[in-house]
Amino acid sequence: MSDFENIFSSGETIQMEIEFEEKKIPITIRQLTWSEKNQILSRCFVYNSDGSVNFNFDRYQKEVLGRMIQQAPWGETSHIFLNRIKPEFGAKLEKLVPKAFEEGQSPDFFVKE
Repeated sequence: MSDFENIFSSGETIQMEIEFEEKKIPITIRQLTWSEKNQILSRCFVYNSDGSVNFNFDRYQKEVLGRMIQQAPWGETSHIFLNRIKPEFGAKLEKLVPKAFEEGQSPDFFVKE
């Protein structure tokens, strides 16, 4: 084995519980790879006709959760499912989502400083 084997994602899943309204909801998640996160980020940029660029955080969170959550009592973690949940439960799921950008980094890569 080489000295850099630890740089690769293992693809392992983690079983955990989300507490909500005095119930424990079991889910199985997996960490996104660097490339998966970048692919999702790329799809979340919105290029406007006036040349401006926006970032769709709602889409980012939904796509990440859909990829990360491997098993859950509700079945697939789809956009339809996520559009129907209570804000309080959404806030619990949101904690699983890795930050789209590092602290202090603007999602507008075209801003001139």
